[in-house]
Amino acid sequence: MKSHWMIAATALTMAPAGVASAQAPTPVNCRTDPAFTQMDFAVGHWDVTAKGAKDAEVRIEKILDDCAIAETWKAVAPKGDGRGLFVYSAAQQSWSYLWAANTPSTTGFKGSLTKPGEILFSTVKPLPGGVMRLRHWTLNLLPDGRIRELSVGSNDDGKTWTTEYELFWTKKA
Repeated sequence: MKSHWMIAATALTMAPAGVASAQAPTPVNCRTDPAFTQMDFAVGHWDVTAKGAKDAEVRIEKILDDCAIAETWKAVAPKGDGRGLFVYSAAQQSWSYLWAANTPSTTGFKGSLTKPGEILFSTVKPLPGGVMRLRHWTLNLLPDGRIRELSVGSNDDGKTWTTEYELFWTKKA
């Protein structure tokens, strides 16, 4: 028959082993979470063209330990420079985009991946007369490595759409 002190010693010896064998949860990390890599296709330095003519240069880079993406837009024209910030919210399972420029065109969008290499952002813009303009803005990786940026709008709740602009991004060497 074991003495009480031997039973107590055995219990104490086993307790740490049981605690040590429990697996700690894997820490959340933006670099390893696939949701935060959905827009990696857009990261880089790009020449932007509209109707075949250079319109701007854009630099897309990951920041804040890859938890956000910063955009720096440098237009060819004297106006139109801007900054964008893309962030993914794990809680909302969606992207947000905030655009600020040297023109009164600051706006915000909500977005989601529609397929690998394509992300769609949406917003609503109030117009005079109580009309609400629905805007869809898409970045789409093309098979040749360029990105197509397309903005379309609707003043009739999505029944009809008009192209606001179409741009093509070509990666700088």
